[in-house]
Amino acid sequence: MKKYTFDKYFDCLLNMIPLNVAALAAMTLYRVFFFFYFADFNTLHGMRGYVLKAFWLGMRFDLSVLAYINSAVIVILLLLFLFSSRTAFKAAMHFINFYFWIAFTAVVFLNLVDFGFYTYFNEHINLLFFDFFSDDTAALAKTVIKDWRFPIAFIVLLISSAAIYKLSSYTVKNMSDKHNLIDTSIFPLWVKILLVLLVGCITFFLARGTVSMFPLGAFYTQISPNDFINKLSISSVHSLTDALYAKSEQSSGKIDIADKLGVNKDEIDLSVFNKKSIPNKESGEIRPNVVFIVMESFGELPILYDSDTFDVLGDLRQHFESDTVFYNFLAAGEITVHALESTILNMPQRPFAKEITQSPNAFNLYSSAAALPYKQAGYMTKAVYGGSLNWRGIGSFFKHQGFDATYGEGDIKNEYRHEWGINDAQFFELLLRELKNNPEKPKFIYAMTTATHPPYETPPYYKPLPVDIPADVREMMPNEKKYGKKIFETYQFANMQAAKFLKAVKESELGQNTIVVITGDHNLREFAARTPEELFKKYAVPLYIYVPEKLKKNFDTSVSGCHMDIMPTLYDLSLSQADYIAAGASLLDAGKKHIAFNSGGFILSGDKAVMYDTEKKSASYFAFDAATKNLKPAEPVQEHADMLEYYKKILAASDIYLNRKEAAVK
Repeated sequence: MKKYTFDKYFDCLLNMIPLNVAALAAMTLYRVFFFFYFADFNTLHGMRGYVLKAFWLGMRFDLSVLAYINSAVIVILLLLFLFSSRTAFKAAMHFINFYFWIAFTAVVFLNLVDFGFYTYFNEHINLLFFDFFSDDTAALAKTVIKDWRFPIAFIVLLISSAAIYKLSSYTVKNMSDKHNLIDTSIFPLWVKILLVLLVGCITFFLARGTVSMFPLGAFYTQISPNDFINKLSISSVHSLTDALYAKSEQSSGKIDIADKLGVNKDEIDLSVFNKKSIPNKESGEIRPNVVFIVMESFGELPILYDSDTFDVLGDLRQHFESDTVFYNFLAAGEITVHALESTILNMPQRPFAKEITQSPNAFNLYSSAAALPYKQAGYMTKAVYGGSLNWRGIGSFFKHQGFDATYGEGDIKNEYRHEWGINDAQFFELLLRELKNNPEKPKFIYAMTTATHPPYETPPYYKPLPVDIPADVREMMPNEKKYGKKIFETYQFANMQAAKFLKAVKESELGQNTIVVITGDHNLREFAARTPEELFKKYAVPLYIYVPEKLKKNFDTSVSGCHMDIMPTLYDLSLSQADYIAAGASLLDAGKKHIAFNSGGFILSGDKAVMYDTEKKSASYFAFDAATKNLKPAEPVQEHADMLEYYKKILAASDIYLNRKEAAVK
C-alpha cells in the first residue's frame, strides 16, 4: 500500500466484521451458559416469551459494548486520512491488534468477575463490588483463590485471551493486505461521504442501544414479572459502568437521597429521632450489663430447617426455646459493615451513601451513637471485634463513637486463626473475660464475630454434630456445593460457642444482671433468592434476647423488626427514661406499627411487604406469610403505600441528619 485512501478505510471496516460476529456469538453463548447455570426453571413456566425478549435485549447490550470498543478503531481509521502514509498505517495496525486483544480480553475477565459476584450476591456488579478494595482485600483474594471455580475461570481466561489474540492478529493481517475486498474507486464522492457518516451513525446508535430519550441501561431491563429474567439481559460492562457512575456520585457527595427518593425536604421532621426510654425502676436498681453480639453470617434460613439430622443450632437451641427470639427480622444490608454502622449509629443503612467508617465522618462522635446513653449513665463501654481492628478502620471508628476501650484479635492468644481473625471459641473467651473485668461497674459491650465466613474453617479439634443438608436448603443455596457441609459445620460451631457463653453467663452471678442480645450481620452468602417470594429469607436474621428474671418484659415476637430497632429495645430494658437519638423503634412498644426495612429496599410490616427499587423507582407488593416466611404477589393497598412512604421519609431524614454538623458531638 502506497497511500491510505477510502479504499483501504472501507476495506478495514469490512475486515472487522468477522471478529465482531465471533465476539457477539461468544457473548451470546456466555449469556446462554449464565441462564442455564443460574435459572430456576420451576419459576419460569409460561415465560418463554419473556426469556426470548431478555436474550434479544441482551444482544442489544452486547452490540452496545462492541460499538464502544469499535468506535476507537473507527476514529483511528478516519484520522489516518490526515497522514495517508504507510508508516502511520503500519503503526496504527500494530496498535489496533493490541487494542482488540486487550479490550476483548477485558470483557471476558469482567464477565468472569460478574459471574462470581452474581454467585455470592445474586446481583450483577454494583456498588458492593468496590467493597472488595476497601475490605480486607488480601483475605478476600485468598478466599476467591481457594474457590474450586477459580482455576477453571483462570484457564478460561487464558484460553479466551489466546483465542482473541489469534483472531485480532488475523483481522489486522487482513486489514493490512494490499488487496481490497471491494473496489470503491467507482463510488462517487457523495457516496463515500455518506458511507463515512453512515458508519459513524450506526456506531453511535448501536453504542447508545436505543433511539429513546435515555441510552440503554438497567432502566430498560424491567421486562417481565420474573426478577432473574430481568437480570439476564444486562451486560457486565454496563453493570460496571452503572456502578462506577454511582460510586463517583457517592464519592463526590452529590447524592441527595431525599431527591433520589422523591421526598419533599420541607416535610421531613428530624425530631422523630429524639426519643426517651420507658420508666424502668428495676433497671435503675440493678444497672444491668448489656452485651450486644453481632454474629458473622448468622442468617435465619438454616434455623428454619434445624433438626436432629440438620443440627445447626446445637446447644444454642435450648436458649432459643427458653428465651425470646424474633424471627420476622431483617438485617440492615447484605454486608457486615452495613450491620455495624446501622447498629452503632442507630440509623438505617442508606442506599447510595458512602460507608461512614472509611470517610472523614468516621472521626465525628455522632449524637445518635449507640454507646452514648450508657456512657452518660456511668457505664463502661467496650467494643470487641473478632478480627483486626484495622479492618475498615473500625478501631478508630469505635473510639470516636463513645467506646472507652476496643479489643480485637491481638488481645487474645491467636490459636487456630482463620482468614478473618480468631475462631469463635476464642472470641467468646475474650468477650467473657471483658464482661467479668471490673465487676463493680456496669458495662455496655458491643461485640462482632468474624468466623462464619468463606473459606469456612473450624478448629481441628471440633467434632461437628450431624448436618445432613435438606433438599430444600440445597435448592435455595445452589452455591453450597463449593464448601459442602463446611458452611453449616462452621455455622454450627459458632452457635455452640455462643451457647457456651450464654451458659457461663446464666450459671454465674452475671445471669442476674446481664442482658444479652444476639443477631446476625447478614444471611449466609451462598443463599440465592430464586424468586421474589423468597426475598424475606434472603435478608432475614434472627434476634435473640436474654433478659434476667427481674428485668423481663412482655414481647410480641410476631412483630417485624430490623437492626435499627435493637438499641431502642435495649434502652427500654436497661435504662430508665434515658434520652437518646435513633431512627428505629423499641420492640417493647406494643402500641406502635412496626415497619422494618433494609438498604436493599425490602420493607416488612405485619403480613405486608414491599420491594422498592431505588434506581428504577418501582415497587413490588406482597403478602407475607409468617408461618412459611414466604411472600406472595399482591395488589397494593393503603398499608403498602404507608410502608413505602415511611421507608422513604426515614431514609431521607437519616441522610439529612447524618450530614448535619449538629449530628456530631464535637
